[in-house]
This record gives sequence, structure tokens and C-alpha cells, in this order.
Amino acid sequence: MAKRNYTDLTKAELVQLLEARDRRDATRFGLVWEANEIERDKALNQDFVALDLDQSLSCGDAPWKNLIIEGDNFDALRYLRMTFAGRVKCIYIDPP
Repeated sequence: MAKRNYTDLTKAELVQLLEARDRRDATRFGLVWEANEIERDKALNQDFVALDLDQSLSCGDAPWKNLIIEGDNFDALRYLRMTFAGRVKCIYIDPP
């Protein structure tokens, strides 16, 4: 892994990076791969893929307690992060 260059970051970006790391470290389990979080977050909405609801696969009326999202794992997780942050109890990802 390449060494990160923190000298190019502003004070606000460094504080944001450390606060995000503290929040993540308090709740993470298992394997975690570090990434340049600031650059990833800046690019988050540049290629966002919106999800479509398939009523024929849904059971009952909205709002649903459980969701099945079929598609790219990264897009599905970004969608959940943006719309259900703090409210998701469990995610099962079926690897390709």
C-alpha cells in the first residue's frame, strides 16, 4: 500500500478524516481495508446510481421493514448509507 501524503490536506480535511476514523473504529468488526476517505467522499455523488422499486417483488405496502436490493454491492451500500444511515441492523451481501 502506498504511503499517504497528509501534508496536502487542509486542517478541516484532517479533522474530518480523524473523526470519521474514530466513528468507524468504535463500531467495526472483521476485515477493513483503508481507503482515501476524503477523495472517496468527494466523488460519492459523481456517479450515483439510483435504485428502482419493483412492486411485483415487494410484499405488502410501504414502508417495509426489510428490503432486498439487487444490483452492484457498492451502489446498494451507498444508497443505504444515504437513505437509511443509522437505521440498518443487518446487511447480507451475497458475493459474486
